[in-house]
Amino acid sequence: DDQPSALKSLRDSFPRAKLLQTTDPIQQNALQIFRHDWKKLHEIKLHLKGTDFQIKVWETLLKIPRGRLATYGTIAQYIDTPKASRAVGSAIGSNPVAFLIPCHRVILSTGTIGQYHWGNSRKAAMIGWEAAKNP
Repeated sequence: DDQPSALKSLRDSFPRAKLLQTTDPIQQNALQIFRHDWKKLHEIKLHLKGTDFQIKVWETLLKIPRGRLATYGTIAQYIDTPKASRAVGSAIGSNPVAFLIPCHRVILSTGTIGQYHWGNSRKAAMIGWEAAKNP
């Protein structure tokens, strides 16, 4: 929603990178997947920087099927750290590739949507859109 703020955050995260606003074949492939065929999502290659714990949480998020939801506690149990729901929440909040790594599919055990970096209404819309697309 705020391009100058997003660019500043990107520059802060990658201070030595040369940022170019362009559309390359890899980006086109990603955009096609969003528009057409989710079955090819595995073709997108991600290079992520995070702790071992964060990577484990993010890998687990990738296993949540589109149109389905999980809880922070379920994720913690899946990665064999059943008492680490809060740490899972922190790792999810650090997800650098929202939507591709579907952090929006995680809700509170009470059924409440919970927090989302880009706003709860956007998270609810994404969950609803995926549910509608998933027969």
